[in-house]
Amino acid sequence: MSISDIEQDFPLLGPDNYEAVSDEDINYNCLAFALGDTHNWWEPTAMFGYYWPPGFPADVSVETVKKIIRLHGYVVEVDKNTRPSTEAIAIYAKNHEWEHFAKYTNGRWVSKLGDGHDISHATLGALEGDYYGEVVLVLSREKT
Repeated sequence: MSISDIEQDFPLLGPDNYEAVSDEDINYNCLAFALGDTHNWWEPTAMFGYYWPPGFPADVSVETVKKIIRLHGYVVEVDKNTRPSTEAIAIYAKNHEWEHFAKYTNGRWVSKLGDGHDISHATLGALEGDYYGEVVLVLSREKT
């Protein structure tokens, strides 16, 4: 996804509230990126090159992915309009099925856009809309 495609697909993004932070990369997707894995494409598809953790249903429901994210230590629910005080993952969904994930780290939201760029964006709302749906849940790590 080129920079011009990003701005076309996400009209709430503008030069003042996001920046590309990586080149395009087809090796991982937004869920993998949010969980810190830049070597695998996390999706419940039984095909070469895809990864799905064992023991979880092979579906794209918010409930299933919420369990996977919690397993990685993100257990505290946070209001989507509040800045998390620790690392967090936001789940974007349509009709109870996940579409996208954003990660909050170092005071900023970051996202992997499909097989395109990783971007840094000021707000979660900047990616809400027809493409990814809306943020339905934000899970953060407990404070240490």
